[in-house]
Amino acid sequence: MSISNISRYTAIIIFCIALFASCGKRSDMYEISGKLENLTGSYFLMSHEYGDSIVIDTIPVNAKGEFSFKGNVDTLTEMSLYFNQNTKSTYILVNKSWDVELKGDALYPDLINVKGGEINDDLTTFKNQNKDLLKTRADILIAADRKKPGNDTVKVKDYVVELKNINFELSNIAANYIKSNPDKIASVMLINTFFKDETSIPRLDENLALLKGKAADFQLTADLKLFRDRVKRSSVGVLAPNLTLKDMKGKKVQLTDFRGKYLLLTFASTTCEVCRFEKKDAVSTYNDLKKEKRNIEFVTIVKDIEEVPISGNITDSVKWTIIPVEGGWSAKAFETYYIRQMPYNILISPTGSIIERDFPIFTLPKKMEELVDSKK
Repeated sequence: MSISNISRYTAIIIFCIALFASCGKRSDMYEISGKLENLTGSYFLMSHEYGDSIVIDTIPVNAKGEFSFKGNVDTLTEMSLYFNQNTKSTYILVNKSWDVELKGDALYPDLINVKGGEINDDLTTFKNQNKDLLKTRADILIAADRKKPGNDTVKVKDYVVELKNINFELSNIAANYIKSNPDKIASVMLINTFFKDETSIPRLDENLALLKGKAADFQLTADLKLFRDRVKRSSVGVLAPNLTLKDMKGKKVQLTDFRGKYLLLTFASTTCEVCRFEKKDAVSTYNDLKKEKRNIEFVTIVKDIEEVPISGNITDSVKWTIIPVEGGWSAKAFETYYIRQMPYNILISPTGSIIERDFPIFTLPKKMEELVDSKK
């Protein structure tokens, strides 16, 4: 065999080896691996959205907390990870051909180092720069979770104050990062973490307006804008969206029927245990306000009637308007007012504007006194 033939033969072998090696991992595949301390159980869950569906993968974990998993995606995708019987969670991002590695402690998911891919690297750098604050916050939450109800009430209040202060400090640090890195997708992830809350809409607006380039075009940015717009439609200060519904007797009810009076709009469920407990406070508060001849009416919108019908004798104790709705969380009334927890109270002024959202029912009498004094 001539030297030239040997060279050609060698080149073919090298090409075949390279081709075989490249087939070992598809171009649309990603891999996550790592080792986490304090993992319980033999697996954890990882989920992501795919169209209108949620895809859930089970990630096996060995006795040392080590794991490895391969999957495929067609675009940059956020994955939610749930550890220790879903009591702890974090997120990572994956894309085609990414190798993502996790190291850390499952008890401190906000501090888990995630390497692989520019966005994961940027977020891990942010975590490491703010490690002390994030750990202190996690320690507070762990301590509060372990504390039994009824004990050390003063200390629990101290935790709440300290937690609020830490979150405020972290949100300011995140805002500075976003301002300095408006084109990074990591900035979008930080906006989602620190400003996706109905009480933070002005700051959400402000930070979304800073985004540029690929960050502005990222799908999560569009989702955050959608969230902002939905919340704004029923935020404090705006005219309460009108609803036309039917009460338990089939009579048409509109929220505009109550103009000229204060209106307590409550959202509840027949399957909500906390709602049943708050009903007692609501009945007591309603009766007290009526005795004082306060200019206020109550309306309660109740979902999940398909599962558990409203009791027929509820009007024996509840003297205000009750409106049953079908559709669960997707019921129009719940969507219109962006209700994501229950029971949920909204106070509307006689002129129809929203005065306050999400407050305990027992604080209503004091609020009414303040409103009458200020003639709001």
